[in-house]
Amino acid sequence: MSRARLKQLRWGLAFLALLLVSADVSARPRLTDLNISVELADNGDARITERRTMMIDDEGTECYIVVGNLNGSEVKDLEVTDETGLKYSHVGEWDVDRGRSWKAGKCGIVYKRDGYELCWGLGEEGARVYTTSYTLTRLVKGYDDADGFNYMFVAENVSPLPSHVKLTISKPGTPFTSDSVKVWGFRYHGTIMIEDSCVVAESSEDFTSESALIAMVRFPKGMFQPDDVREGSFEQLQNKAFEGSDYIGYEDNRTFWQKLWDNLEVLFYGFIMMLTFFVPALSMVYMWWKKRKFRKRLEQDLNWYRDIPYKGNLQHTHAVCEAAGYDDASVKNLLSAYVLRMVYRGELTLTSVSNPKTGKVKQYLAIGKDHELTGSALDDKLEHKLFDIFKKAAGEDQILQPRELERYMERNAKGLQPFVKQLKTSVSLSQCEKEFEQMRQTVGLKKYLKDFTIIDERHVQEVALWKDYLIFASLFGIADQVRKDMKTINPEFFKLDQVAEEMAQSTVILVPNLSNAAMNGTRQIESFAARQEARAARSSGGGGFSSWGGGGGFSGGGSGGGVR
Repeated sequence: MSRARLKQLRWGLAFLALLLVSADVSARPRLTDLNISVELADNGDARITERRTMMIDDEGTECYIVVGNLNGSEVKDLEVTDETGLKYSHVGEWDVDRGRSWKAGKCGIVYKRDGYELCWGLGEEGARVYTTSYTLTRLVKGYDDADGFNYMFVAENVSPLPSHVKLTISKPGTPFTSDSVKVWGFRYHGTIMIEDSCVVAESSEDFTSESALIAMVRFPKGMFQPDDVREGSFEQLQNKAFEGSDYIGYEDNRTFWQKLWDNLEVLFYGFIMMLTFFVPALSMVYMWWKKRKFRKRLEQDLNWYRDIPYKGNLQHTHAVCEAAGYDDASVKNLLSAYVLRMVYRGELTLTSVSNPKTGKVKQYLAIGKDHELTGSALDDKLEHKLFDIFKKAAGEDQILQPRELERYMERNAKGLQPFVKQLKTSVSLSQCEKEFEQMRQTVGLKKYLKDFTIIDERHVQEVALWKDYLIFASLFGIADQVRKDMKTINPEFFKLDQVAEEMAQSTVILVPNLSNAAMNGTRQIESFAARQEARAARSSGGGGFSSWGGGGGFSGGGSGGGVR
């Protein structure tokens, strides 16, 4: 056989082996959906129904559920049906070593030293749906301060791993509410909350070998009459489960009297809110009318204003325009103005970067000279902090790309919360009244910039302010129009002044891109603050995202289960 022929044969065999491996991987059993329903009885027993949607091949002979670490519970009344409605015959003690054909249509229990394995035969290959029901006694335990449980409903190291898991816990005839029933979830990515009078836990990501589903639920005394009453408090169980979780640090350590007072406060303020239901809406309408009236006065017989208002203070100019109800007074425009002023000062410079693969050249803003903190004004401090953010986000190459700015702000959300809070510092309408003439100048400048091309008189000193005009045009949200007007009136100005040209170029694409990224970053920081508040609520049992860590002291579950 020739070398060429031998080489072709080797490639062919390798390709065939690859196909066989791929086929083997894709053909393995799959568990696409696991739906668990738990109905609680008054004595604390639970009827658990698990519905598995699976793809079965010729691998293995049976499916099984691991139920260990029983903590006083027992399993009984096992039933299994499949997608055809066939009820499997219960053979009692299960023989793991029997063949697939014998196990088809049958179910049984393997009794272990530390619990059970609930087993049934796989039967035919293909798309299958197995519904397994059994009674778990004494799930709900009675404690001194509450009733409840901390139970692993899905064991770790299940094979195949489920793509999606949903757990629903209910007590027929007794609706659960978030005021009475408290919930926590552990060891999976997803949520747990009160929905439709039930406890609902649901995964948001595929399970891994380290995943499990542990639900801890706390019921008020009197909702159950548990057969299993323990010494000690539910709080002790809760504290053990919180170890290693991200619920730690938010435990409810209030005394009984503090809780009582807080509850009375909630009821009182709830009553007040009911009495004043229409007040917020009326207040909003009144403020809208008041701002509209104020703007009318501002704009009455308004003349052009050519100087820079508020000594160039961008943050305060933004705040008073926002207080007066001008729609273009946005934080995004404020960020754009800061970025453009940094270009003006040389703190940000235009740079061209060539892509080594495509050869295409793109322009970015790079870090230039350092920003010097010249005063104590909030405006200067904010710009100094924004420059610091840009510099750190730019990394070693000091070229600032919008995506890396977003990532930096998201990663450092906690530390940047004070910056965002100061960035959004607002003023009252009464403050605007005190600064009426200065506000007239601000609105007059905006009118002047909007009418830039129709102004006949133009002085040399005005041209010297063009860079400042472009910055304030960004603040007013009209930078693109003003830049075009300036180029129409005096194109030579941009050719002779390199900084002005850089500012003009930056205005078109780079500043909007960067300010958009910074705005997205501020939203991430605000979202982080909101998540912190939500986290405090969920740690007290109000529901929300589950915790990957923690869950210690659980009953049930264990390791293993699936197809074998």
